[in-house]
Amino acid sequence: MGARLTRAKRLILGDSPRKLWLFTLPTLVAVLIDFALRAGALVGYAPLGKAIYGSSILISAALWSLPLWVAARWRSGQASRGPRIALTVLLALWLLPFATFGYGGQVLYYRVFHSYMGRDTLRLGIALRGTVRDWFAAWGGPWLMAAMLAAGLALTYGMLRLVRAAAPSGRGRVPLLLPVVFAGAIGCFWTDQVDSRFLQAATPDVCFAHGVVHAFRMAVTGQWGRKQGVSIRTPAPLPPLTSARAPRPNVLFIITESVRADALCSDPPPACKAPFLDEVVPDRTALGKLTSQTPNTFSASIILWTGVVPNADFHAAHTAPVLWELARAVGYRTAYLSAQNPDYEDFGVFTRNAGIDVLRTANDLGGMGQEQLGAPDERATDATLRFVQSVPAATPWFAVLHLSNTHMPYRIDPALTPFVPQSADPLGDINAFRNHYRDSVRMQERTVASLLASLRALPTWDDTVVVFVSDHGEQFREHGGLYHNHSLFDEEVRVPGWLAAGPHAMTLTERVALATYAGHRTYSQDVHETLVDLLGLEDQRHTLPLSELVTGRSLLRPFNGEEPAALLATSTSVWEPDDARFGVMRGDRMLFGGPTGAWACFDLAKDPTERSMRSPDWCPELLAIARREFAGVATPK
Repeated sequence: MGARLTRAKRLILGDSPRKLWLFTLPTLVAVLIDFALRAGALVGYAPLGKAIYGSSILISAALWSLPLWVAARWRSGQASRGPRIALTVLLALWLLPFATFGYGGQVLYYRVFHSYMGRDTLRLGIALRGTVRDWFAAWGGPWLMAAMLAAGLALTYGMLRLVRAAAPSGRGRVPLLLPVVFAGAIGCFWTDQVDSRFLQAATPDVCFAHGVVHAFRMAVTGQWGRKQGVSIRTPAPLPPLTSARAPRPNVLFIITESVRADALCSDPPPACKAPFLDEVVPDRTALGKLTSQTPNTFSASIILWTGVVPNADFHAAHTAPVLWELARAVGYRTAYLSAQNPDYEDFGVFTRNAGIDVLRTANDLGGMGQEQLGAPDERATDATLRFVQSVPAATPWFAVLHLSNTHMPYRIDPALTPFVPQSADPLGDINAFRNHYRDSVRMQERTVASLLASLRALPTWDDTVVVFVSDHGEQFREHGGLYHNHSLFDEEVRVPGWLAAGPHAMTLTERVALATYAGHRTYSQDVHETLVDLLGLEDQRHTLPLSELVTGRSLLRPFNGEEPAALLATSTSVWEPDDARFGVMRGDRMLFGGPTGAWACFDLAKDPTERSMRSPDWCPELLAIARREFAGVATPK
């Protein structure tokens, strides 16, 4: 029995099991680099996040051990020409590239974007070569590239020294453990069992390797040409711009997360009740029956920031001017204060090159224990107030405050739970689960109201406009599903939206015009255009790049009696869901369908819960628009 155990141990661990740890030293280097860059975020992970990170350490060790053992074996046979050639090939194709990009490259990438290259980063960068050039330019030019290569060479040299020290243990039969765990690591990358997209609970080398394997997977499965995802922008140059407003108002644009229209009151009292808002902004005006044109954060945010249609292609979405650039062009101090997790599928990369003077995300704010909740919203509101107070009195400011805590699993304050019974269990009583969500929304309402009370106390309030919207809604089994991203039913796209302004920030004509949209459908693109109008640029919109794709209306101009046709989609150039859906809405009529299967029309005036599907022939004008605008991705029948 003893002899068998000895043979089994030798088969699994090789002739020198005590030296196998030498081949995991690159993993130690990766962990040390990671803690040097983001120790606070790593320590703040919830237990599950820490467990996922721990698994990435094992995957890193599995990734490096086999190649280094092979290199040590070839090193031990260096008198032969064959091993020297094989070792050179291994260095050129594995050790040097992975050391350069998985370590030095990740440090530089993190320096610019506060995240690592992950699953989709490499595929998008290679498929869109201009994006790779923009990365290099954003990183700092040739000197930083030289530093990255120098770091890679230094690490590779260190690995060669390691291989020399471990060469004797590289003799004999390869330990069975090494190819098994190496294959397991590749399998984890191939099947996306590594978190390089969401919380990035993985070491930098593992994040990079995930990107390499995913890019290869997309190539061999025929999906390489898919251009959906977020990457660094290449902003189109702006023409000379001058604000038509004197004085220019301060503008605070608040975007909340996953809040549906019936969870937060947009109308002023007594039409409905929002106890915290009613106390601070009882004079707010609803932005009509606001409808998000897409039920996911990435797509909704980019429509709100750029104003482009949901079917805009990748290039358009990444070159169209964003609100910060427009504001900065006419003399505004700009800021983006976000509780959102910027590492979630590289979301933060989009705003890194967007004309933002003060940029703070969940990584900077701290306290992010769960990737989808982000940092505590109150940290973002506090940062917003500090920004406003830091701007010189004679300078107008434009700020986007992006909230996050109302995303599932819905952060609540146990001392503020007016909706009972409530439960955090999505598989239990759906009404109790929805009450849990409503308690989260109420907590966030209190946070926003506290910020607004502080703003109203400042001397600059008289010249300040606040626009509040949600990115999308949330479903609670109304049509069988939970959360968002999956449909265009009203519970996922009808959102709260309102405006509050100091007495000098808007004209009486504009306030009256905004009220004319009461009871009428308005859309994300309309919100964008309203903000452009507040910046004093509405009459110059035709001079802006890609203006033909920016089709919204300013809600500060009177409703003309015509209901526009608006495009809706779950799938856009920056987000690919598992179940793509497309739609066209005009007033209370909606065409809803997907790439396969029948399309249907709904009349929300008579059927607000969207239970009675009508034939698409009932809304032929919407069908014609869908055929034209969604050609190639959907085939309405």
